[in-house]
Amino acid sequence: MKKTVSSILLASALLLGAIAPVTANADTTGDGFSGTTNGTVTFQKPDSTTTPVDPNNPDKPGNGGDDHGGTNPGGDLTFLYVSPKMDFGTAKTTATVDSNNKAATVAKDGTVSAQTLNPKTIESTVLTDQTTAPKLVTEVSDTRGTNAGWQVTVKSSVLKSEAGDTLNGATITLGGDSANTIIKNTAGSVAKGANAVLSTGAQTSTPIYTADNGVGAGTTAMQLDASDITLGSLPANIKASETGTAYTGQLDWTLSATPQA
Repeated sequence: MKKTVSSILLASALLLGAIAPVTANADTTGDGFSGTTNGTVTFQKPDSTTTPVDPNNPDKPGNGGDDHGGTNPGGDLTFLYVSPKMDFGTAKTTATVDSNNKAATVAKDGTVSAQTLNPKTIESTVLTDQTTAPKLVTEVSDTRGTNAGWQVTVKSSVLKSEAGDTLNGATITLGGDSANTIIKNTAGSVAKGANAVLSTGAQTSTPIYTADNGVGAGTTAMQLDASDITLGSLPANIKASETGTAYTGQLDWTLSATPQA
């Protein structure tokens, strides 16, 4: 709603003449010699929105039209978009283990290190620039008008094959405070998030980014670079086949109305 603020300029004029000045003595102690002007302005909360946005320009529509990815928007505080798919690609199993009996890789110099994988592809249809490294995208819309803050948390399910085998003890790390992480708000008020180390199959959710009380209104988009997402702590004995055995799971994102302390 457009608001217009008007100001009134009161001007006084002094008339100079050739006659002698006349002095007026007035009693300024009465009620008739004071006055008050009351000012009022009214604001309404924004309209609710369900349109995904361009993560680099949250005030503009995204590239995917009405594709919301892995979420179904609704209400004044809602996810507008969550990347629906992430693929860590194909890796060969190995008999080499690190000091914690986890799957490991051997460098050319013979150094043994824990085997970790980064996503090879991430589906993010809202991104207008698809030429850069893949990014995991989440978008939040807050049109409540309260500026009460909110928080995004995430947890990972078990990674399981069709035969029911699991990657016991595996972890997924989301580098929310990395230099590559991008968080943009239409008012520029949401700070960078925190690293989330997710134990696959754990029941508890981990915070990754938060709008404190007083900020977070409008649309907020977070982008995590694939290089800052890792699948690690892989068990030493992974069941696999010659053609490849796929292990699948999901990240569950939660948007809560009140940020945690």
